[in-house]
Amino acid sequence: MAKYIGFSTKNANKTRTYSTTTTRYNTVGDGIIPQGGIVFGKKFRLTDASLIIQDFVNALNIRKGEKVGKPNYGTTLWDFVFEPNTIDVVNAIQNEVRRVASLDPRLYVNTVSVYTKENGILLAMQLSVDPFVTANDLAVFFDQGSNTAYTV
Repeated sequence: MAKYIGFSTKNANKTRTYSTTTTRYNTVGDGIIPQGGIVFGKKFRLTDASLIIQDFVNALNIRKGEKVGKPNYGTTLWDFVFEPNTIDVVNAIQNEVRRVASLDPRLYVNTVSVYTKENGILLAMQLSVDPFVTANDLAVFFDQGSNTAYTV
């Protein structure tokens, strides 16, 4: 049985201080992180456009009705995985991708191309992130075998 661990307000009014020295991690995604305390064990840190695109891919992984307390949140793209490749299905997929992207005001979908693969759907998109001018290409594969959407 799950055990609830409550929130403590002990020392909530005290000012937190961090050391100004830096530590360099020799891993992929090498970055300078202040010593003394950002989350330990994190090898990667997404910022700016990468974070927004990862949020979008995460939103594509949630099926409609799966998120607790938000029955209308999520995507119906998983329903199209084994549908025939007709113009109506392609238009429905493109509209669903644009609807999910419209939930994030920082993200704009320029183009969406739909390709069928042996075990799922490949979406090739060109996305623009609001504060930046450059367009990003993104390919997301919806794999029916593993029930996940991942970038290619």
